[in-house]
Amino acid sequence: MPEFDLDTKIKEMLTTARKVGIIPSVVDGVDSFAAAVGLYRMLSSLGKDASILYPGTVPAGLEGITEGVNVSTSMGNRSLVVSIDYSGTTASKVNYTTENDTLYFYLTPVNRDFDLSKVKTEITGPDFDLYITVGVQSPDDTGALKEQLSIEITKSKVLNIDNNSLNTRFGSVYLVDASMESLSLLMLNKAPKWGLVIDQRSAKALTTGISR
Repeated sequence: MPEFDLDTKIKEMLTTARKVGIIPSVVDGVDSFAAAVGLYRMLSSLGKDASILYPGTVPAGLEGITEGVNVSTSMGNRSLVVSIDYSGTTASKVNYTTENDTLYFYLTPVNRDFDLSKVKTEITGPDFDLYITVGVQSPDDTGALKEQLSIEITKSKVLNIDNNSLNTRFGSVYLVDASMESLSLLMLNKAPKWGLVIDQRSAKALTTGISR
């Protein structure tokens, strides 16, 4: 994809995203994490609900750029929730059984004409509509997040940003620019083209990554 078209596509992804999970490499260390913080700051300033997903401690020396940053050590788990509105009934007991990998719930007692529309199901848990990996050559570089990320790659929008030619080009869209000496420099260079504003806090994070 030509560079102009790629930048336009990435800008569109960032603009339309509501909740963004940013995943820096646990292997790359300081530069990857600093670039992720810079991106987090810029997305947050646009009103995006952003989180950094990082299964480890913040790399040494970066404590000064992470104040107020939402860092989570996991991507979270999704759950299937079954709710039953039993108001107006005499139901008082709930039991369940399993058979042939099927779960059965029993709410008793209920009338024959119980309104089945009162039984609801929903999926709860992480609802990121965009994941952005930073400096992640492959899911192996995400440590404890590897298994979950491998699943999300096939089901969710994933923007893969890296400056290493060994990147495996996973994700919905990937930008791999090996000409950039650091990920933070790559982020600094591309941010304006993606409709992002580099403010004082994001600049501090990115320059910290560049200088390491």
